[in-house]
Amino acid sequence: MTPNTRRTVACGQSGIAIARAAFVLVAAGFVTANVHAQEAMLRTNNQVWIGAGAQQLHYWENIAPGRSDAERGTTAAFALGASTQRQLFGVSNLYFSGAVRVAHGNVDYGGYLQDFAGRVVQPNYQTKTRSTATDVTLKAGKAFPFHLGTWNAQVVPYVSYSYRDWIRDSSRDPYGFYERYRHHVIGGGLMGQLELTQKLVATADIRAGAMVGASMTLAGSQNTFNLGNKPVVVAGFGLDYAVARNFHVNATYEWSRFQYGRSSVTQVQPGVNAYEPDSKTINQTWMIGAGYAF
Repeated sequence: MTPNTRRTVACGQSGIAIARAAFVLVAAGFVTANVHAQEAMLRTNNQVWIGAGAQQLHYWENIAPGRSDAERGTTAAFALGASTQRQLFGVSNLYFSGAVRVAHGNVDYGGYLQDFAGRVVQPNYQTKTRSTATDVTLKAGKAFPFHLGTWNAQVVPYVSYSYRDWIRDSSRDPYGFYERYRHHVIGGGLMGQLELTQKLVATADIRAGAMVGASMTLAGSQNTFNLGNKPVVVAGFGLDYAVARNFHVNATYEWSRFQYGRSSVTQVQPGVNAYEPDSKTINQTWMIGAGYAF
């Protein structure tokens, strides 16, 4: 091999080394960029938060043709929640969240008044009801990050469990009542997230589930009314803004709809039987909050 040949080989090996180094730098840069691409969503999803706002209630019962009653009104709402997105047991981007929300205040009742024999005493009865609704929601899923054009995004399919406890209290009225409704929901949903900026993340969420164990307890009654279980649908939208790395503010809206089926005839007092009619409930909740990202 001549000296010129040796120089050519040396130059070739040097070029290969430079190419390898460039590939490593590009790959490292891609990994760093990919981690950075998820940073805003990770900060949003690794957070504890509190919120306050309002909940609009629309509840109505279908009793018989020409006979129905309803409750409408807006009450104060407060919430506490936490979520995390992390690697666990060697699986990346696992997502978990939990939240408790309480809505409390007076709403308007409109309907008709009847006695235990089912006779209408007053066809147009109006009063106030003190409403207290408590909702607990748990979610577990896995996030799948991707790019949407120049934006970073991810979808999170998840399974969910929720519990609702609602108290209708008009016992201060001479003809009032005290009723407590409860049910569980087992289901699942899909959450989508989009990084609008490095500090602002938008979230859309929809879930559905099967109602389990729906019941109503009437104060003074000897028994609990077992209600018909119907599907539940919930949808929501939210914005989370990182004022600082660890301090966030957020705004959310949620819409939910569910039904209770008519109960069987149940003894209310000795010799007096009654049933709970079909009903529907639509809740809309607006909240603003603040959180600590960890």
